[in-house]
Amino acid sequence: MLFRNRFLLLLALAALLAFVSLSLQFFHLIPVSTPKNGMSSKSRKRIMPDPVTEPPVTDPVYEALLYCNIPSVAERSMEGHAPHHFKLVSVHVFIRHGDRYPLYVIPKTKRPEIDCTLVANRKPYHPKLEAFVSHMSKGSGASFE
Repeated sequence: MLFRNRFLLLLALAALLAFVSLSLQFFHLIPVSTPKNGMSSKSRKRIMPDPVTEPPVTDPVYEALLYCNIPSVAERSMEGHAPHHFKLVSVHVFIRHGDRYPLYVIPKTKRPEIDCTLVANRKPYHPKLEAFVSHMSKGSGASFE
């Protein structure tokens, strides 16, 4: 019973302090000094400053990197090589349409600006693109080593 009385007493005291604190703030009964321009130094309104920053510079290659499969890292693998005891059982052929653009023409739409054909002399281009194109043009004689 004693703990219950203490709890109720503390609860009533907390409510009284909250009421007094809010009323003093609301009715401005606490004297505050006003600055020379007349505004209160303790304003509750937070003004978010508008930072002066330059707009981000768009990277001309960024969109193409997301859209196209441009090589960015030299890959080393044993593609096409299999152990001597392996036997070819079946071949699956996947045909992909165009350079991520349908071969048919969609009426009243324009072709995207991005072109994924690998041309090394077109600007902007990836620094490793020329080496990749020359390597891939060698065909079966090419090796990544």
